[in-house]
Amino acid sequence: MCARYTLTAEEKEILKSNPLRIVGEFTPDPNIAVTEQGLVITSDEPDIIQIMNFGIIPQDNETPALIYDTWNVRSEEVMDKPTYRPLMEKRQTCLILMDSFYEPEHVSDTDNRPWLFLTERKVFCVAGLWDEWTDPVTSEKHRRFAMMTCEANKTVAEVHDTNRMVVILPKAWENLWLDKKSSIESLLALCVPYPDSKMNRYRVSKKLNAVSTKKRPNKDMSLINPVEDEPRQQSFFSEQDVPPKPAERKFKTKTQKNKPTRKGPPAPDLFS
Repeated sequence: MCARYTLTAEEKEILKSNPLRIVGEFTPDPNIAVTEQGLVITSDEPDIIQIMNFGIIPQDNETPALIYDTWNVRSEEVMDKPTYRPLMEKRQTCLILMDSFYEPEHVSDTDNRPWLFLTERKVFCVAGLWDEWTDPVTSEKHRRFAMMTCEANKTVAEVHDTNRMVVILPKAWENLWLDKKSSIESLLALCVPYPDSKMNRYRVSKKLNAVSTKKRPNKDMSLINPVEDEPRQQSFFSEQDVPPKPAERKFKTKTQKNKPTRKGPPAPDLFS
């Protein structure tokens, strides 16, 4: 699932859609990966934008190392997981600010092609959970976040074979996700696929696949530039069909009024 995303907007663009105060020094980043820093707004402190690290540290961890996937949370299973259930019960929800995210297309074992996904808004928010872990040795506190996921829409599913995507919230739903008085059922009813008509995607360079480190950072803004997709040739040694080239997507000007549906509790009237 989503382990890379971007926030390349300048601070003035971020504050235009989220007129709050950013606590800490923000630097635009075209390649935010697990363990790295991102901007979030929490339900406990909804009047500020905080800097936190990507990937929740379970409370029973003895070290800050992430030993399994704690950066994506399946919304359908969140109440079954001991790491995440207490966060939902305490309404430790957050908004994760971004302007696009990446997903790989696995064409073959040696051919992973990254795609960039964006919405009709320059800066948008993904539903998340956050927690604070205290290092038992140093007593240092670590605030971390994870992204909620749901079934993928067509725009993402055509490329990403896990059929999952992050929960992108319409602007009118953002405050609902942060409302500590909301029931768990009403919060989970917000975890639905974002409308295809409001999303787009394009191929980016395989340079994105390189892991970014302090000694060899992979943070060049050219990572978000579109590139031509490579040819897709069928193997001479296999009869299995090669994945077809995903169709190009363009934004539709017509507004879609129908809300997406999901199994489980009915969604509240979110546009009244």
